[in-house]
Amino acid sequence: MFEHPSYIYSSIVVEQERVDRANELRRIIAENPARIVPRAHPVIDRLRDWFGGRQADAAVSAAASDGSRRICEENARPAHAQ
Repeated sequence: MFEHPSYIYSSIVVEQERVDRANELRRIIAENPARIVPRAHPVIDRLRDWFGGRQADAAVSAAASDGSRRICEENARPAHAQ
């Protein structure tokens, strides 16, 4: 029916230690913002690479293929017409 006082005290101590650790971490982060490294988001990175990479590759391949489409006098007529 009632909890033992030692259990209540130990749960309060554990919770206070957790709060102290969280506060210490916040203090360290606030004092050293240059040391923070962003977390990797594998799903978002994969989607960005997949969709963004294809657009960039398509633009590069289109620019490369446009440069090689020069029409010269030699290539203007098919081989059987020469």
